[in-house]
Amino acid sequence: MDLFLKILGGLLAVGGAVIVFAAKPIVKARGMAEKQKVNLETDKETLDRLKFQKAIAKVKVVGGIIFLPGMLIILFVFR
Repeated sequence: MDLFLKILGGLLAVGGAVIVFAAKPIVKARGMAEKQKVNLETDKETLDRLKFQKAIAKVKVVGGIIFLPGMLIILFVFR
């Protein structure tokens, strides 16, 4: 059981870290910036940059949500 938890924790931690570090290419590849909604009236360049950063933040949050349980499992198993 310990080996299973070590592997599971490692996979979750590595997977979450990869998602966080690759957030910019993920957003660009999937076109997530265009799908964001921003309630702000400003020039198009600033609005596009804001949408892009908002999409990156959402991807990084998802990566963090995946990373955290992996680290908690590793902490529990290696204690």
